[in-house]
Amino acid sequence: MNAGATTVIVGASVAGIRAAAALRHNDPHRRIVLVDGEDEDPYDKPPLSKAVLSNTDLPSPTLTDHIGHGIDYLRGTQAVAVDPAASTLTLGDGSVIRYDSAILATGSAPRHLPQLAGIPGVHYLRTLAEATALRNDLRRRPRVVVIGGGFIGSEVASSARELGLDVTIIEAGPRIAARVMPEPVSHALAALHAQHGVSVRCGTAVHGASYDADRRAVELNLDDGDTIVGDVVVVGIGTTPCTDWAADSSLPIRDGFVCGPDLRVKGTSNLHAIGDVARWFNPRYGEEMRVEHWTNAREHAGIAAHNIGHPHSPRHAATVPFLWSDQHGTRIQHVGDPNLTAVDVDAVHLSHSARVFTYSRDGITVGATAFNAQGALAKIRKQLVDQRAAVLHADHIYH
Repeated sequence: MNAGATTVIVGASVAGIRAAAALRHNDPHRRIVLVDGEDEDPYDKPPLSKAVLSNTDLPSPTLTDHIGHGIDYLRGTQAVAVDPAASTLTLGDGSVIRYDSAILATGSAPRHLPQLAGIPGVHYLRTLAEATALRNDLRRRPRVVVIGGGFIGSEVASSARELGLDVTIIEAGPRIAARVMPEPVSHALAALHAQHGVSVRCGTAVHGASYDADRRAVELNLDDGDTIVGDVVVVGIGTTPCTDWAADSSLPIRDGFVCGPDLRVKGTSNLHAIGDVARWFNPRYGEEMRVEHWTNAREHAGIAAHNIGHPHSPRHAATVPFLWSDQHGTRIQHVGDPNLTAVDVDAVHLSHSARVFTYSRDGITVGATAFNAQGALAKIRKQLVDQRAAVLHADHIYH
């Protein structure tokens, strides 16, 4: 351990908070500085599209318990530049922090639709403040239109239906969740929405919008010629990693900070990126990837913290991607190969509400999705982890 060393963490995301906690656990003498632009206590992101929207009595999903233990927490403080050569971080007030090591954990931000700019009643969902504003609007018993049929859009739709609201999902692609799931599973998810009263319209996009002040409603013009009216519109069309603040640095940026398998940003010796903002080489799959989910953020945090304290025996982020979602009372879990093209899909119904879809390529299982079948999914997940570990060892990808 490097007693008295300073590690600066940019972003009080789940990844950033857990990295701070792991660093403090590993090294009680290290100075840890946590810099975050939000003027809120740190909080967990998954509840924002679920419980925060549907339960008005729920306390804020904060991560405050992880703050403390000698960690310098600079809340409401923007990082505006990083100089990897000088090992310095510049803040919005002009002050400079010198570091021995740094972790970039700035997360991702929702993509915006320019045709909806400036229109009242339109919501994006990333921060606790945005979730609270949406929850307040949902209290008016509005008609809700969700633009985007990914997991965030589906979770918002589920939460709105739990409140008894009229909900429509608009998806530009041919099916919902197409980026994550093969076609049969997308259809199963669409059927789940339909069973709970959500209208799902795929293959059409919003090309224009206007606001009716008298009705306090948003009119959305679709490219199939139809018009749909919503009192509240929620946009969930994917995210962009938050790297703009470091655009003038010499760091490699390509849909995230580009990292090696140890999460160290390429071209640097003491700078790591973790969570949504990291595009890293995953040696299990022999390719770069960027994964936007809580599990990945948590795993990255522990790996980066270990590698900062043990630079001569680094761990690699050789994870099998895993994510979950709660929709309409159904726990949906997904694990495996991020590239699910050209796979064979096998569906097994365990009960009325429980089923498992497994994906194979050339007879080898590469992934699975489970609806209310956590036990079955856990076994497949372990199989995939062990299977990929064997391939990893055989191919000597680490060396």
